[in-house]
Amino acid sequence: MSVSIMSNPKVFISYSHDSVEHKEWVLKLASDLRASGIDASLDQWDLAPGQDVAAFMHSGVRESDRVLLVCTDSYVRKANAGVGGVGYERLIVTAEVVEAIETKKFVPIVRHNSLSPKIPTHLGSRLYIDFSDDSGYSASIDHLRREILGAPANPKPPLGSNPFSGVAPRGAAPSRNVDLSGLTDAGDSVLDGIWFDNHQTASIRGLSDLGLQGSMELRMALHNSVRKSQIDLLTAVRASTIPTFGWPIGIILDSRDEFKPRPLKDGVRVEVSIAEDQMLGRPSYDYWALAVSGDFFLLQSLFEDARAESVIFFNTRMVRVAEALLFAGSLYQRLGATPDSRYSVRVTHRGLSGRLLSSAGGRRYIPSTKCVEDVSETEVSIQLGAHKQTLVLDVKQLLAPLFMLFEFADFSDSVYEDIVRRFEQGEAT
Repeated sequence: MSVSIMSNPKVFISYSHDSVEHKEWVLKLASDLRASGIDASLDQWDLAPGQDVAAFMHSGVRESDRVLLVCTDSYVRKANAGVGGVGYERLIVTAEVVEAIETKKFVPIVRHNSLSPKIPTHLGSRLYIDFSDDSGYSASIDHLRREILGAPANPKPPLGSNPFSGVAPRGAAPSRNVDLSGLTDAGDSVLDGIWFDNHQTASIRGLSDLGLQGSMELRMALHNSVRKSQIDLLTAVRASTIPTFGWPIGIILDSRDEFKPRPLKDGVRVEVSIAEDQMLGRPSYDYWALAVSGDFFLLQSLFEDARAESVIFFNTRMVRVAEALLFAGSLYQRLGATPDSRYSVRVTHRGLSGRLLSSAGGRRYIPSTKCVEDVSETEVSIQLGAHKQTLVLDVKQLLAPLFMLFEFADFSDSVYEDIVRRFEQGEAT
């Protein structure tokens, strides 16, 4: 098996100036790395009087292939407290870790450290290289050099062929033959199947137990499925939720045991059933599930029902669907799907019969139009790498059929553009 060896990778070293001896040790480490063809950057060489320190740290972290964080007692305490240059670098590092939780760019190095845990909290549970014992320096730096240069001492062997012809390995991700529109060879949507049906049945029962009827259901599925552990799924959802009114899509509440995420053999599930919201005085319901394959299901009560009787706010629906699509794009990126991957999204609204189309906040006049249908359901297929560029168009495709049920109500492209883009930018609508 060939190994991809990097040529002169750029490395930035982050450390605290604990003592003269510690600065000399870091200088030796950087010098030894440069002697091995690794372009190590260090403030002792590259930061001159009069130079902007914050700009040096920002470019060093952002523009390097790898960042080494020398985790002494002092460094860890400063990072956790957000103090000084170490605290500033923490902000830069945290932003990159949030964008790509699985990144291997940041390598913790433990030195003169008696703390537990030995690395800053913003680095999570990342593995570190231990340089605590000077007698083991040679072995530790060899480990570090091999990691940076992509030359492991024990490279992973090539994958052989399956000796059991026709038998799929246990735990392998199910294969899918899906066309661009999201249809399988059998002509079924990738969003149909027993997994989705089971969660739909459970969630509708939970909604009905609260005496609620109006709901938005969301189904999403990659055309080429992934295979992730339950903790990978939960981590990706945590990083993908978007703060908004009501509970966000993918809500995770750790404060109350009955609402905590539950690991299932095929994924993760959350149910937040509140008989009477303390602020609104009305019930609310949120249910979502994420399969190890990346299939996602959500059912939530309508936010409008906490504000008024028998209405649908057109701008609230636009925001909710925009939130769903932005959540989908972030989630699938974090689950490792490539930019050319496609996924299908289906939005279903139920309990529409007898409702009036209106506007949240009352800033826009909408003629009183009542719906006679009870359900609206629309499905689109999206390319992951272009999901933000097509966001407004996809929101319109998913919602125009819903609004049409209210006596042919229709909204111009400029209305969709205004509401969706302002939400995307974090503005109120």
